[in-house]
Amino acid sequence: MVIPVALRGIVRSTWRVRAFHGAAVRRTATEPPAGATSEDIPSFFNKLPEKLILESNGMKPTTAENQLDTLRYYKLLRAEGFSTKQTNYIIQLLLSVLNEQFFDHYNSRFLRNMELENQSHLFHAAESELRYSIQNSRESAINEQSLQLMKLNRELHVCRDELNELLINLLQKDSRVDFSDHKSENTLLQRDINIRLRDCNNRIGTKIIGQIKFEIENLRWQTTRSGLFAVLILVFFIMSGASISRRIAAEHDKPMEVVLHTVEPEERELDDLPLADEQLLKGADIDDL
Repeated sequence: MVIPVALRGIVRSTWRVRAFHGAAVRRTATEPPAGATSEDIPSFFNKLPEKLILESNGMKPTTAENQLDTLRYYKLLRAEGFSTKQTNYIIQLLLSVLNEQFFDHYNSRFLRNMELENQSHLFHAAESELRYSIQNSRESAINEQSLQLMKLNRELHVCRDELNELLINLLQKDSRVDFSDHKSENTLLQRDINIRLRDCNNRIGTKIIGQIKFEIENLRWQTTRSGLFAVLILVFFIMSGASISRRIAAEHDKPMEVVLHTVEPEERELDDLPLADEQLLKGADIDDL
């Protein structure tokens, strides 16, 4: 009955070691190592798993001899009545069982996986930092290119304004020269037109004056002829009037013959009727008014 009690204590200690290393594995798998940086990533691809375990910043590979307090177990076994040889055999057996059943698997699987996870975490952290730096460099490059583009656009606008100003000045000079040429041509043309107008005015005036003189002469001749005809007609009328007046005077100078006529009563009544009608008509008109 003594051996199982001692072995139970050793087994409990073994399970404590397992629980401690399991907690360490979970803690190191979820948290990155304190001194991990992005500079450690290139070494990840050049190392074997054993080197990763040996040179890692996490848990180191270990054995049962390093994790168990063999002296305490030795004292316990000796206190339980085991001999020295038996105690050594039991401790060696326990160490070999723990190494075969737990620590070999722990060193080959858990530490390697933990280190791989740590290196993967470092890789992802470096990847995120690299992406962030690339994004920042890209944005800074885009901003620089935008600034350069704005400067180029500003310089282009300045050059365009200067070119437009030069073109405007050249066009103004050309337009001034053309304007002066056209002005001189217009002046010469105006002089020529004025000379032609004066010539036309002189010709038209001469023709009009000649026609007016001709019309005046015709009118003078017509008036003279009309005057002569009028004088002749007047003389004719005067002569006619004189002859008529002579005839009338001769007729008045002749003795007058008196003719007596007897009026009968019937004729007198007939003569009075028109007079009565006229008086009646006059009275009716007065009444109407």
